[in-house]
Amino acid sequence: MPILIFIIIFAGKWSIMRIYTLIIIFLLFVGNAVADNQKLLDSLDTVIAHRAQFVAEKENRIVSLKRRLNSGMRGETALQILNDLYEEYHVFQFDSAMAYADKGLSLARQKHNDYYTTLFAINRSEILAIGGLYTEAIENLGTLGGEPADSTLRFKYLLTCFTIYSYWSDYCHDKHYAPLYRSRADDFLRQAMAYADVTDPLYEFYQGEVNVYVNHDNKQARQHYLKALQHIEENSRAYSMTSFALAGNYHLAGEKEKYMEHVIKAALGDLRSCTMENMALQDLAVFLFEEDERQIERAERYINQSMEDAKFYNDRLRILEISRIMPQIMKAYQSTMKGQNAKLRYSIIFISLLVLGLLLGAYYIHRQNRKLSSRRKELANSNLQLSELNQQLSGSYRQQAELNSQLQILNQRLVDTNKRRESLASIFIDLCAKYIDKMGKYQTLVKRKIKANQAQELLQNISSTRISEEDASTFLHRFDKAFLELYPTFVGEFNALLRPEERIIQKSSHALTTELRTFALIRLGVKNTADIAGLLFLSNQTIYNCRSVTKSKAINKDSFDDDVMRLCTVIS
Repeated sequence: MPILIFIIIFAGKWSIMRIYTLIIIFLLFVGNAVADNQKLLDSLDTVIAHRAQFVAEKENRIVSLKRRLNSGMRGETALQILNDLYEEYHVFQFDSAMAYADKGLSLARQKHNDYYTTLFAINRSEILAIGGLYTEAIENLGTLGGEPADSTLRFKYLLTCFTIYSYWSDYCHDKHYAPLYRSRADDFLRQAMAYADVTDPLYEFYQGEVNVYVNHDNKQARQHYLKALQHIEENSRAYSMTSFALAGNYHLAGEKEKYMEHVIKAALGDLRSCTMENMALQDLAVFLFEEDERQIERAERYINQSMEDAKFYNDRLRILEISRIMPQIMKAYQSTMKGQNAKLRYSIIFISLLVLGLLLGAYYIHRQNRKLSSRRKELANSNLQLSELNQQLSGSYRQQAELNSQLQILNQRLVDTNKRRESLASIFIDLCAKYIDKMGKYQTLVKRKIKANQAQELLQNISSTRISEEDASTFLHRFDKAFLELYPTFVGEFNALLRPEERIIQKSSHALTTELRTFALIRLGVKNTADIAGLLFLSNQTIYNCRSVTKSKAINKDSFDDDVMRLCTVIS
């Protein structure tokens, strides 16, 4: 944005073409930044989905350290392992970190080891500060009787003091105590840098912190942060800390895309290093919520993940802070979900109207079938009349031949009409079944689209098979009604083919059993087992068993299939 303002201010000194060219370059640069940030968000979603893997790796390291500790380690080796366990738990689990800081301090005092006594005392104050126990943290450092003599421990001591007062200042957030604690924090940071190790990968990060809090030079701080990122491993907590600090630097400068890029990288570093005591994901959720209403669902997922991390770490202050933010994001998320649900309801209504249209079409086809049956009877009567005329006109060979030709044509039309009638019924049933299948696929498509945006709340409230099962039930009910209206004597005639003790009893006079539906479809010309299974929403094996078992109950097994095809030859 500052580049665009610069272009506008000095536009009078440049040609129009040059201005347009620079503006286009600027817009392309912004577009690329947005695309890159979207890729980073996608990567963040992937890492969150595989969070359990990183946690498992972390826990394996901890288990390995505990085994070493329990294997009988003594002296400084045991103290070093306790310190390693503290470092593993430091930003992973508050209570465990406190426990190992206490264990290490107790053992160091027993062993009269001054170095580890000081180290664990500093560790204990560090973890107390994270838990919001600032006074206790300062008092705990006071038990050391002053600054440590060892330069490494002195640096850690002073840096811990800086951290405690920084947290305390942020916690107060008022006009009196906050500036006082901020001043003390800055003074401790200034003192700490005198003992900083220039070979430490975080040295440039600490220099950036000095420029932010002590020198108030954000421009110079940015250079140190960028330089620090070049020497730090991406998946480490140090990388996350530096990226988060750099994100704050860009945020103050109003460079939102750069802020978003580095706060995402900070969140990625936290997740990969299993840093449960984190701020990046929480700040990213708030940023997405405030800046882009299209990202409400993602913001909701991120703030929920932040809350889960805070609960896992048992950070009461962070839980309270997230609890103040979460209702706003949840309210916006619920509003978005209501809009999406409304669209989904309209889609379902539209599909229902289409199904109603199909049912009306089925009723029309049924009526046409009845008319065709009536026409067939009329054609049969006409055939008799033509036969009589054929006998009366037997005297004329040429006329008789012409009449015979006409009769053959009419007979063929009659057969075709009858076949067309049954074909229309079969096509109607097949069409209905295929449409129900399409409706099921559409439902799946709707869920996939929603799932692509990770609509977990929506997916939990919608049954994955409810619509398809309801439509299938409606289809079978309509099929039973249509078939029984077309062949009202079918059940009785079919039972007549079976032995008396094996005859099928209907639960309802308006509904067919699976066996009756199977042979009803066979009567309509659908003989293939796979086709029947598809129409009745059953497996091929189920239909095959149904046909075999029913045939075994027939009076005449050999002619059973042909007998079924001759059922309801005359429709009343």
